[in-house]
Amino acid sequence: MLPFISLLMLLLLKVSIPVSTCSNEWIAGEVLRDEFIHAQSVDDAQTEIDEAGEATTLFFARFLGFVADRVRATPEDTPEHAARLAVLLKAVSHFTTTLLSDIDIHSLVASYEHEARKKVLSAFYVAHAILVKYNVEGTPKLATPSLLAEALSGRASVFALFGGQGINEVYFDELQTLFDTYRPFVEPFLRVTVDEVLQPLASTSQDTTFYEHGMDVISWLTGAIPRPPVAYLASVPVSFPLIGLTQFTQYLIAARVSGLSPAELSARFSGASGHSQGLVTAIAISSSKDDASFIDNARKALKWLFFAGLRGQQLFPVLALEPSVVQDSTEGGEGQPTPMLSINGLLLKDLQPHISKTNKHLPENSQLGVSLHNGPRTFIVTGPPRALYGLVTNLRKIRAPNGVDQSKVEFSKRKPVFSARFLVVGVPFHSQYLQGAADKVIDEDLHGEELWTPEELQIPVYNTEDGEFHFWLPICWLIVFFRFRSPHARRLSDTLSL
Repeated sequence: MLPFISLLMLLLLKVSIPVSTCSNEWIAGEVLRDEFIHAQSVDDAQTEIDEAGEATTLFFARFLGFVADRVRATPEDTPEHAARLAVLLKAVSHFTTTLLSDIDIHSLVASYEHEARKKVLSAFYVAHAILVKYNVEGTPKLATPSLLAEALSGRASVFALFGGQGINEVYFDELQTLFDTYRPFVEPFLRVTVDEVLQPLASTSQDTTFYEHGMDVISWLTGAIPRPPVAYLASVPVSFPLIGLTQFTQYLIAARVSGLSPAELSARFSGASGHSQGLVTAIAISSSKDDASFIDNARKALKWLFFAGLRGQQLFPVLALEPSVVQDSTEGGEGQPTPMLSINGLLLKDLQPHISKTNKHLPENSQLGVSLHNGPRTFIVTGPPRALYGLVTNLRKIRAPNGVDQSKVEFSKRKPVFSARFLVVGVPFHSQYLQGAADKVIDEDLHGEELWTPEELQIPVYNTEDGEFHFWLPICWLIVFFRFRSPHARRLSDTLSL
């Protein structure tokens, strides 16, 4: 039986890790233990955590992160480096056998506070990545979720779904959390795609005002330079490629934490699909057969997304509105006017007359129209922001005030209950206003290059309109009805939404 080194903190927590009696390893273990305990501040030690198990897990994870840092700081090919690497292996192995024998790490920390959860995950995966980097024999394998194992055997169906615009103000926070938590898995990928695709494209587009802060995503994530304002990150020319980058990052993490490569993960999917720009990501992951092709396809997709966002904004520039209009719309709960308005709660037959009535007062080049059917009572109306604001003011007249009880009002006389909200999207996608944009991207930007061919698809990519298999459409420039109406929709029982 191997001796143990014990970690104690103010006599409240104790974790014992078996290490070898080999002189170098034993000494390294004792030194690391003493340095670790000395490094812990009283404030950290007295952090109030209700559950003893959570406190012990967090304490153990801190030790993993501490040893991992010491390994990285020690010169390679030295006895000390080898000894510390051996201690790290014992610590990771003990963490795995004692805490993850019948549960995966994400389920273990699911109930933890956000910061504690992030610290445990980050420390564990950093430590594990170091062992993998040095090909340490006996490194515990990351467990593949049962759902994916069932999918591989055909006993379950899993689909990958990728979203579109609409999260422009928050996606970078998500990318930051992913980077901070799973940095060993994603940093090499992010550096390649940002340095080789996004930054060069932004630097060669300086004749526009869209990229005044550039695309130095790595420096923003590491804190080397301040993150640009939210308005810049939310702008379509920037958010279009960076939302795609975030989706690729999510997908890569889903693969790595499952002990799989990106291609091995997609092999467990019955298919993929995407709404709007998400279709580009779906095609890219479907066409990836190994790590190299995954990176290559991500490069191509990000290039396409960059030009799509650029051309869309060029065709529909952002125009300033009167402050009184912005104030009224904001105070009315609809938000700052944009070219895309979400209506939730009205049937199309009840919404369309109000659109038609508004259009009678608008010139031909400012007409409104329903561009997306996201459900039987959920629609996206597109057009110039000022014109959409006019529609909003008309709809307010027929909408029931918030919180009003209509239970005693005769049913036929009740006002409809619905909401109207402007999406944080500066371009009217899926509308006639972007006619010609696809041609510019394909002919002028890509010079007619065929990015993917049908033969490259490793798994089916389904059309979001009818669920049928298809290969490619310039989807961001067409009117798309986002309704799963086909038999395939019934099979979407298990989904990985990214």
